Amino acid sequence: MYQTYIFDLYGTLIDIKTDEEQPGVWERLALHFGYHGLTITGEELQQRFLLERDRQLAAAAQHCEFPDFVMEEVFREVARYLGGNPGQAWLHETVRWLRTLSMIKISLYDGVEEILRHLRSRGKKVFLLSNGQKTFIEAELTMLGILHLFDGVAISSEAGISKPDPLFYRYLTEKYGADLSSAVMIGNDPRTDMTGAAAVGIDSCFIRTASSPADVPVQSTVQIWDGDLRKIPGWNL
Repeated sequence: MYQTYIFDLYGTLIDIKTDEEQPGVWERLALHFGYHGLTITGEELQQRFLLERDRQLAAAAQHCEFPDFVMEEVFREVARYLGGNPGQAWLHETVRWLRTLSMIKISLYDGVEEILRHLRSRGKKVFLLSNGQKTFIEAELTMLGILHLFDGVAISSEAGISKPDPLFYRYLTEKYGADLSSAVMIGNDPRTDMTGAAAVGIDSCFIRTASSPADVPVQSTVQIWDGDLRKIPGWNL
């Protein structure tokens, strides 16, 4: 049975809904910029953010197939465009503001803490492999009380690589010593979680949740269609 459990985060362990497309999000974030002497409208801020994000992704794509970006660096360039020279603390604060303003709901799925604790109590290694930004992922794991339940937390913005890139799995093994020879990948997205697992030759467990993409074929070792995490392979043996 599996000795290494690799979990996706959003839509698998955390039930979350955000909406960064709301004009009000960027209008309020523009006030945050204005408080620091950086005058910009919400619409202009969103456009500059997307332009700089895409530029950074294009540059990173020279090194891997599925790159990621660091949101602080995007906001740094936006601020410099406006004549500012922000410090790291302000950049972290700005990323947290964007996340907070766009948040609609966030909570753990039923049974998450119980399952993670039980796996670790049986000597299993438990890792997180998540696409997203380090600044808010670590804060949300802490807020929800599960950060300490992982043997390693690999985040795409920190690695510069995102799922399903096999290089992201290599990052997990090199940084945290994850043993892929005994691993299963558990996630809710066939396009990233299942495809990535197949690319590195490990088993996978698809769990369908409300966040799972519709009408996407699922190819995985195990499939859970009712969202019950307690049905993941081997956790209750």
